[in-house]
Amino acid sequence: MGFADVADPTGRLVAPKVDGDKEEPEGGIVKDLLSFGDVLSPSWVISKGLELAFDFNPVDEAKKLIAGDWEEYAECAKAWKAMGDFCEDLAENIRAGNRALDKSWNGNAADAAYIYFDTLAKDIADMKNSFNELKESYEKTTEAVWNTAEACGDLLQGILDTAAIVGLTALAGASTSFTLFGPVIAAGAVAGEIIAMINMWSKLTTAISELQTMLNGSIGLVTGISSSIEAKAVKFPLPGRAYDSPVA
Repeated sequence: MGFADVADPTGRLVAPKVDGDKEEPEGGIVKDLLSFGDVLSPSWVISKGLELAFDFNPVDEAKKLIAGDWEEYAECAKAWKAMGDFCEDLAENIRAGNRALDKSWNGNAADAAYIYFDTLAKDIADMKNSFNELKESYEKTTEAVWNTAEACGDLLQGILDTAAIVGLTALAGASTSFTLFGPVIAAGAVAGEIIAMINMWSKLTTAISELQTMLNGSIGLVTGISSSIEAKAVKFPLPGRAYDSPVA
């Protein structure tokens, strides 16, 4: 007899695609995290201000700290959801086939087969929960990275804006150096701005440090879920031996 599927499991297995310009981070979507908002390449004046506060370019350093293809990471969340939906549909097909088989086959072998396929369907269906847990973990991580990148963008913009003031003030001091008082006044004027820039950088690195702690926890969670999926897979019920009907 033939068995008609009631669901299309393979139809669930489509390549995940993330549109960072249209989709929101709550759905596990990431924009271009390394753009940091509207931060542009520092001009010469801004570079001068940065030079007085740091011995490195904070924009470049921030990019290194949060580097990674987070859009692909977001796509993984969709892939895990697809795997969970696949398991659900596959289990439903096995249940439907098992019910149809049970209507036309009786006896001890039929009862054993029913139990086998029923158990197999339950085990496959249970795997959806594990894949959903993976999806949720990836979405939470993606959102955390997105939010941290947004905060970094605001802080970097503040650093660059302040650096521009510092740079202009320093240049003004240099242009009045013939008075001997110009550089002294300029140095006093930029001290507060330099401290503000350093404080903003400290907030930025703290935010990224907190993100790293969260990522470490996420890695542990994902490892645990993955191990659980593997353990469930190896415990799938397998027939002890092939069945040969004595009347076939």
